[in-house]
Amino acid sequence: MISGIVVAQGITARYLVKSNNAALKAMFGVQHNFKTGFTTELTKGQLKALEMLGVETEEVPLYHILGKPYCGDGKCHPVQEDAISCPEDCSTEPEPYCGDEICNGDETPETCPEDCSTEPEPERSCYPSTQEPYGIVKVNGGSGGLGVDVAVLDTGVYTDHLDLTRRIEQCKDFTKGPKVRNGCDDGYGHGTHVAGTVAADGGTDGLGIFGVAPEADIFAYKVCGNDGSCWTDDIAAAIDYAAANGAEIVSMSLGGDTQSSLIKNAIDRNPGVLYVAAAGNDGPVDGSIDYPGANAKVIAAGAIDSTEAVPDWSSRGINNGDYIIEEKEVEFGTPGVDVESTFNDGCYKVWSGTSMATPHVAGLAAKLWQGNAEDTRSYLQSIAKDIWITEDNSTTKDIDERDDTATGFGLPIAP
Repeated sequence: MISGIVVAQGITARYLVKSNNAALKAMFGVQHNFKTGFTTELTKGQLKALEMLGVETEEVPLYHILGKPYCGDGKCHPVQEDAISCPEDCSTEPEPYCGDEICNGDETPETCPEDCSTEPEPERSCYPSTQEPYGIVKVNGGSGGLGVDVAVLDTGVYTDHLDLTRRIEQCKDFTKGPKVRNGCDDGYGHGTHVAGTVAADGGTDGLGIFGVAPEADIFAYKVCGNDGSCWTDDIAAAIDYAAANGAEIVSMSLGGDTQSSLIKNAIDRNPGVLYVAAAGNDGPVDGSIDYPGANAKVIAAGAIDSTEAVPDWSSRGINNGDYIIEEKEVEFGTPGVDVESTFNDGCYKVWSGTSMATPHVAGLAAKLWQGNAEDTRSYLQSIAKDIWITEDNSTTKDIDERDDTATGFGLPIAP
């Protein structure tokens, strides 16, 4: 009998309770409602009680954002602080932009001379080192996307950033419970960076940074906490909401080792959306790709650098060279090393990770939208440039070494 359940104390985890019983929902609380049941936090004692009642439960996986720390000053920054993710020979951080003799607010006497003669416009206090980062150039982005909605499922977005304020169509928080709440505060900065690569438009003054599709609109959906962790039920709820609100593309720079049934089911019931996700930062072993990118219905983006080389940490798939995307296969390789984009302080940040590769694909899909998800995905595959590099550094056209485990079809480039 439900009234006999004792609410035990102890460590909790999140579970899908496979029941729509109203009494159970009232007793335990609801994070999200799904057709298969509801999600909530449960202690071990509560799990045991539900088991005694014959109610089936399933643990909800926890994913994480997939941006790597930037190490330009030789120090590890708080994302994945370990020797592998933050090596001693990290590249140098780009110099502040002082080429127009404007002091931008974050310089030192060594990097920006005292005789800066012109004051910036009142609303802009910082400038990117370049308005078109190398990744935007690589995919031939920087224009288009009008009328296309891209849902960015991430840590939120700083909606007051000058280069994004005109691009934000929706701002929602899925981490707070069953009701979709307004607000998408980005306490981490990751989601703001991703959104900028998709659709930053340079600001009203035209002096900011540009994304791949600066005329596209962003649905900024917060599904990850300010520590970079992302419950998969929050992600699944956001997918449903994005599809219901007409999003053409869903961009997910996040992932984990295990398949989430909630995310898989959300993708299956919303087939008209183009899904793009990060391959992961667990390379170079084949098969190290993360979910949801490993789902065959999702485009998985691996990372390349400015020379089109694949970093060791970019996760690999199990591609077999047949140009048919199946489970656990990488589809494209796009810029994901030292990518500059918008940040949650209103300025700019250089970041690496397959998180950064993902919005290059999502933005390109918006720029080249073909009227539906299936045709757009096929078109991106058709324009991809083979960038597989053999051990002797020569590009090969051997069919057995193309559709490779690191970059799949290669680098898609807009005509």
